[in-house]
Amino acid sequence: MESPNLMQKAISRRSFGRGALGLGLGLAGLPAILSACGNGASTEGKLNVLAAAAPDPAPVGVANFGTAAEESFAKWQSDHQIEVAYEALPWPQMHDRIATTFASGADGPDVIYMSGWVPEFSGHLLDLGGLMPKELVSDMPQSAIETTSWQGQNKGMIFTNSVLSLYYNTEHFEKAGFKGAPANWQQFKEYVGALNNGDQYGFVLNFGDPAGVGGTASYWMVFLQQAGGTMYGPDGMPAFNTPEGVDALQFMMDLQKAGGDPASISYVGINDAASVFLSGKASMMFNWPLTYAQAQKPDQSSIAGKVSAAVLPAGPAGTASLDGADSWSVANTTKNQELASQLIQFYLSPEQQKAQVLETGWLPILNSVLADPEVQKAAPNAQVILEQRKSPCNSFLTPDYTQVTQAIGSEVQAALQGNKTAAQAIKDSDQAVRAIVSARS
Repeated sequence: MESPNLMQKAISRRSFGRGALGLGLGLAGLPAILSACGNGASTEGKLNVLAAAAPDPAPVGVANFGTAAEESFAKWQSDHQIEVAYEALPWPQMHDRIATTFASGADGPDVIYMSGWVPEFSGHLLDLGGLMPKELVSDMPQSAIETTSWQGQNKGMIFTNSVLSLYYNTEHFEKAGFKGAPANWQQFKEYVGALNNGDQYGFVLNFGDPAGVGGTASYWMVFLQQAGGTMYGPDGMPAFNTPEGVDALQFMMDLQKAGGDPASISYVGINDAASVFLSGKASMMFNWPLTYAQAQKPDQSSIAGKVSAAVLPAGPAGTASLDGADSWSVANTTKNQELASQLIQFYLSPEQQKAQVLETGWLPILNSVLADPEVQKAAPNAQVILEQRKSPCNSFLTPDYTQVTQAIGSEVQAALQGNKTAAQAIKDSDQAVRAIVSARS
């Protein structure tokens, strides 16, 4: 059975790994540069927004949100006597574009898409804590606020509910006699072993890139939280060289031995692993919410109609996940602070949030919209994400997150390849991260 060509069908930020795949402005079919922003500087009567291009999580006016949402957006601009000018880039170009703008000292975009970079660029961003209505913030998961906070200030507002959950092949489960998803680590390992039968692997994930959100280290952080551990102590120094940290890595190693796809160590992006799962060659994987919709489409999936989602299996401390941290921030150089914050509030309005999921598949962050019956009918995994969000979803983002995850992920890879014990890999990770954090201080 041929694997669906997911890279052509649904290119996303967690699919690229580290390469831009030569896309540049060649994404002519996507709304790449939507409005000429010049140098991105704020001008009177205009709000400049740096956004990701679709199919990544993009706002109304970049992605297709439908007629009603588009009309509402036009009305918002008219009512506020402001033009929203977009610069929409492929995700691999986003970080460097932001870094170059801030490093130059020149005025840049007013509102900026962030993807785990809030701590890194914190000094250039407004604290949104006092600019967002309490009723809006109270409708968001607390973990979403924590993900975009750094040193006690909230520098971003998450707008899509992008957390990892478990995907599984219902046909494989039925043949194996399993009634539902594994509830805990013990069941998880047993399921992986039982489903590894020569026709498919029990589990697949991408362990080929050590760094970043959706890299090897971040998956270990999920298991770390499930084991009851944490990355940093109150003093900001590493606190994961503990039995919980070792147990988390040992469980990853045990899953692989039980029946994980041995090629997982070579899969750099999530789509590499998803191709295996969606071709029916693996029974389970961790993935982001958008994949559920992709899995139901025959042109993208060989197992359409045979996929279900569940919260991640619980470790000794319960279930836990990882936040993709797609958020909006406001540059502290903007001359329109109030309007910029109001634009973010518009993006987070229930009407826009509902259009976002119904038209693009990206789940809303507002609890009330996620619980909407129409949303749950259109996106059956919404209830799973609503439940998963009740558990810890800490991404442990820091200004040096790339270096930290590179250091840890390389050690995790060594352990998964059998070159180190779990204890040694965690000890070596601890030493490397201590040096990184000390240099930051």
